[in-house]
This record gives sequence, structure tokens and C-alpha cells, in this order.
Amino acid sequence: MDSPNISSNQRDHPIATGRSNEDTWDAWDYWSRLVTPEPISNGLREMIRLDLRKQWYSVRLQAFRFWTFTNWARIDSEKILLDSDTSDIDSLRTARFFCNRPSACYWLQSVQRFANGERHVTPTCVFATLFGEWYRQYDSQPNTEFGHFLANPVRVTERGPATIRGIVEAHISVLEKAKSILHKTNQAESSLPSPKQVQAGNYNIHPLYKALILMVDRNELTDHMEEFRRPDRYIRLQDIAHFQSIIIARTGAEVQLSAPISFESLHSKALPLDRIDFDGKANVDVIRVPLPDAVRFVVDLEKREDFAAFGETIMPAIDRSISETCREVFPEDRGFCGSQYTWADEHITAAEKHGYEYCAHTARSIRRVQAQMQGEVYMDLSPMWFAPRWIDYEGELGEQL
Repeated sequence: MDSPNISSNQRDHPIATGRSNEDTWDAWDYWSRLVTPEPISNGLREMIRLDLRKQWYSVRLQAFRFWTFTNWARIDSEKILLDSDTSDIDSLRTARFFCNRPSACYWLQSVQRFANGERHVTPTCVFATLFGEWYRQYDSQPNTEFGHFLANPVRVTERGPATIRGIVEAHISVLEKAKSILHKTNQAESSLPSPKQVQAGNYNIHPLYKALILMVDRNELTDHMEEFRRPDRYIRLQDIAHFQSIIIARTGAEVQLSAPISFESLHSKALPLDRIDFDGKANVDVIRVPLPDAVRFVVDLEKREDFAAFGETIMPAIDRSISETCREVFPEDRGFCGSQYTWADEHITAAEKHGYEYCAHTARSIRRVQAQMQGEVYMDLSPMWFAPRWIDYEGELGEQL
């Protein structure tokens, strides 16, 4: 059997394993050597089926987390750059960064760290905290298809706008460029075979995107990390999230919304803006609030607009691009393109025919399920954290069953 499917920064942590390091590896060694007599009972088979559905979601979630982390916290080629009040939006790939997100998040120069003679490094800890808060707003069951997330990152360069008003104006200008590219692409792809039409049709700019933006102008987390570092040296980002502030700005472009945006529910949470381009604690257009309140506000607005447009929640289409990433990890698998139900059922059928040791997925699942029945942990499906010793996620993995 392979080594445990948990990252090196998780495998010895009590939250990840529920055991000490030595006990965890003893348990893994025991369960990896176990071979279950077949045929198995109907009850065990159905528990494995449920576990496989969860595994389908776990693998796709990990691919989404990796993409999102790369987009937000790594290299500029995966970000929109705001330079001289405009931005280079020259490809479909770039234009799709604007899709399926209710807002944009602008990294101002003041929050970027110096590297190679200029400010261009955005703080990973702020992104990881944003991600964790966003994930919790959906009870650990968010829609991660087609790049859906809280916002897309835009890094303001040293030549970009330096004021909130300048960023708001540039935001609307850049959005129009993206809309133009998407419109031309959708027209061109209307003649393609139906599977590709379905994929193209799932990239849309949310009505909120033009109306609301987020801004990060300072990193307020690092000053509190040592204070909240636990005896095991880990930091639970949720414990320090409230120290980080986010600026929310209305652009005034709300004609497509079901109702105007109001900051009234945030006034009791408002922090001093502390910027020379705005005075006072808050006003109708701009407000600074703690990060958890900002995330909750945007998610609630998105849910409001989605309900006004579609009514009952509908199941999102499956993003096959995530499935392509999964195939790189599991080349024999093509079921990731389908639903978790199909994927689990096909693996159960194959296992009943060839044996549960025939496929890595079912071999791991049968051990994981039996370990759980004994209160043990084997090859935990929880996602890897974004950085060593930062706990951005904990608890039960959300299931979409």
C-alpha cells in the first residue's frame, strides 16, 4: 500500500489524526496490512459506497484548493495586474478569472512585501484565512465548480491607482474588457459540439461583481501569530481572523441587482478607515470591517442574488477541467468527470467483480471504513493545509451526497 494520504504538515497533528505521531503510524501500519475476507457484508459495502462518494469530493476539493492557492498567493501569471489604471485582459483564460465570483479582491501596494526590488508578494496568511472563512459560510459544502469562490485576486502594481476611488473606476473599466472577450468567445463557441458549449456556458459574470469590491491594504495577522500559537506550535487561523480588516466598497453600479446594497448591518462592526482618501468611520460607499464579517456579508449578498435569479438552489454542472487534474493523479480514472454517485457505483461494481484490492480507491476505502468503525484514522480525506502549522480547516469534510 501507498504511504498515508495526508500531508507532512498534518500527519502528526492531533486534529488531523486524533492520535500521537507514534500511535498514528502504528495504526496506519496495522490497517495497511489488513486484508478483508471477501465477499463482504451488505452493510460494509454500503459504508464503502458512501466513503467513495466522499473521496470523489475530497480529490476534487484538493484540486480546487491548489488552483485557488496558486491563483491568489503564488505567481503573477495567475493574477490580474492593475497597472496605470488599467489591466491586461487579453485572453479568454484571463477573462474567466472574473467569472463565477461575486466580487474582486484588490491587493493594495501597502500590503505587498518587497522582493527583487519591488512590492509584489501578497500575504499567503490573509488568503488562507479568507478561504477558511468562506468555506465555513457554506457549512463546508461550497460550490467549487468553474472557479466559484469569494472573489478573484487583483494585484495593484506600483504604477496602478493609489486611491479607493481610482480602484473603483479601474474595476469597472477592466470588467468591460473582460465582458467583451467573454461575449466574443461565447458567440464563437456556440458552433462547437454540445459538451464544450456546456462548459463555456458555465462561465458567467455575477451581477454583484460590478457592484462590490474588496480591498486589502494591510496584513494584520502576523502581529498576532505568536500570541495565538499553541503549545504544539500550530496556529488556528480562525482564532486570529478577526484581527484582519477588509475594506468593502460599493461602486454604485447596482442596476442589475434585486435590491440595493446596504452597509447598515455592518455599521456596528465598522472599524476606522484610517485612509487619507476617506475620512470618518464609515460612509455609504466604503466601510472597513473584520475579515469574517466581510466574508459573511459578501456570501449573504451572493445567496440573495442567486435566490432572486434562480429560486431554489440548483446543483451546479460538473467542471471537467477539475477532472482532468484528477486524472493526472489517477490516470486510470475517467469517472471523476461524472457525479460522485456514478463514480462510487462504478468502483463498487468493479470491486465486486475483481476484488476490493484490485483498485487503489476501494482498497483504501475498505480499510478507512473499518478503521473508523474502530475509532481509528486511516488515510484521512481532509484537505491539506495551505502552509505548515497553519490550520485553515478542521473538522468533518463536507459531503455533497
